[in-house]
Amino acid sequence: IVEEALVDTGCGDCELREGLARHLGVLPLVSADRCYETVRGLVTQSSYEVLITIQGRTCVAAITLAPDERFQDPNDMCTDEAVIGYAALAALRMAVDCHSRCLRLL
Repeated sequence: IVEEALVDTGCGDCELREGLARHLGVLPLVSADRCYETVRGLVTQSSYEVLITIQGRTCVAAITLAPDERFQDPNDMCTDEAVIGYAALAALRMAVDCHSRCLRLL
C-alpha cells in the first residue's frame, strides 16, 4: 500500500493514513481507546493488527490510524502516509543506518 514511510525510532507503534487503511478491509482490533502521547498532546486512539513487509521481511505490528483531515490542515505538518515504529523494526530485525538514510538488515 505504501512505497515510502517515515521511520520513527521514538515511536513504539506504527501509523497509517486512514484512507489507505480502508483498502485493507476490516482490521483486527488490538486495543480500543488507548491513550497516546503525541506532539499535539494526549490523544485517544484505537490500535489494529497488520502485517508489514519491508525488504522481503514480514512481521505483525500494531498500527494507529492518522485521520485524513490532518493531511488537509495547513497548521498540521503531517505529510507521512505511514510511520514505522521501533517495535516493528525490532520484529523485522532491521536497524536505521543514519548515514545512508536507509534501513539495514541485521
